[in-house]
Amino acid sequence: MEITAAEGRDRPAVREIWLACFPDDTPETAEYFLKRLWAPGRCLVGRLDGRAVTMAFLLPAELVTASGVLPLRYVFAAATLPAYQGRGCFSSLLRHAHALAAAEGAAALFLRPAEPGLAAYYERFGYRPYFTAVEEDAAFGGRISPAEDGICPLTGDGQAAACRDAALEKRPVWVRWPAPVVGLSAYGADRFGGAGCYAMGGGEAPGALFFREWMASPKNEPAMLAAAAARYPGRRTFRRRRPAEPGEPAAPFGWLCPLTDRAERLLETAAQDLPYMGLALD
Repeated sequence: MEITAAEGRDRPAVREIWLACFPDDTPETAEYFLKRLWAPGRCLVGRLDGRAVTMAFLLPAELVTASGVLPLRYVFAAATLPAYQGRGCFSSLLRHAHALAAAEGAAALFLRPAEPGLAAYYERFGYRPYFTAVEEDAAFGGRISPAEDGICPLTGDGQAAACRDAALEKRPVWVRWPAPVVGLSAYGADRFGGAGCYAMGGGEAPGALFFREWMASPKNEPAMLAAAAARYPGRRTFRRRRPAEPGEPAAPFGWLCPLTDRAERLLETAAQDLPYMGLALD
């Protein structure tokens, strides 16, 4: 198998793999992501007989810790055409991705398995549960005016990324995403926040409201709930994903594959650090 960075000629094949492996995505959704993700060296493809049959994006991110910042690569949209699955195609590509990321100076790769059954597969390659999150139901409420507490819609990707970073900066370990990735994560969603608080999700989809990120201190929580209630009148409850707090149970959310001794040592303190990645571009 030939494994290289995707070229312009590979884009139709990458789109084909995407739509074949992620059936919940429409062609418009796939094109939206590809248009914004496509950049030199960001996507790897594996070819058999000249045809791209497997792929993965390696997106840049940073792990912010009390002792410094570590460069990361996020493994995203990892997929193989159904007719070529089970032949070791993606295994070869993933090993290549590890070597490439290490050569570029990354301290670790990380990912969120697309389904629970894939966790064991990735663990064969050195990935271990590391990031956590809490998902819970919550009720709208609060009579505080969001404007009075500085809660407002976030329209630009840079503004949203800065607001998200500020809401997380006091946590022991968390992932800082580039502004374009923060923007991608909000496809079809709402974003609002203020000093030390941030929320992303909701959107116009039918059914239960889901905020894929929700960060608010006890002081800011009433204003954030009021802001959400104002955006969705008539709705009483919603579901949210948020960082875990010390002493509360949290579910595994992301897997880390260390490439350096420093990154390896982070796994030893995960229980107390409660590392948070938040976004999975889901």
